Amino acid sequence: MAPPPPSPPPVSLRVVVLFLRVLTAVFLVITVIILSTNSVTIESQGTALKFHFKDVYAYRYMFSAAIIGLVYAVIQLFFTISELATRIKNPINYQLDFYGDKIISYLLATGSAAGFGVSKDLKDALLALVALDSTDPVDKFFSRGYASASMLLFAFVCLAVLSVLSSYAISKH
Repeated sequence: MAPPPPSPPPVSLRVVVLFLRVLTAVFLVITVIILSTNSVTIESQGTALKFHFKDVYAYRYMFSAAIIGLVYAVIQLFFTISELATRIKNPINYQLDFYGDKIISYLLATGSAAGFGVSKDLKDALLALVALDSTDPVDKFFSRGYASASMLLFAFVCLAVLSVLSSYAISKH
């Protein structure tokens, strides 16, 4: 005789998981919006230079990490809402939660770290090497880089908490 199926987690825990998944998706959407609109025209000695986030490899990595994380977050939102509605969790979802949350959270953490690092280093290097007419556009460009890295970091924190909760759920399963 097969053992009875495991009982679903309490409703309050499922609501917390749903809230964290929604929050993760919101932070990732904000990251994508900020990064994709991040461009600046720098004036230096009468020459205009257009600078876009795609010109910096670390910002491309951040953007890719945010997109991958967003796809994962949307898929997990679907499963979480389905679990809340039916009160049944597919046993495969325990594995997806456990491994997926860990892998994607590490991806988001490295993307955030890359964004913070390149924003600091490139801003200092650009201001030291190029005689600019005004530093306001450069400050705006790198401030948006910091903002998107911060949003990615917040998404990582949400997924890290979800990773702990998924570890708790899989140990009970």
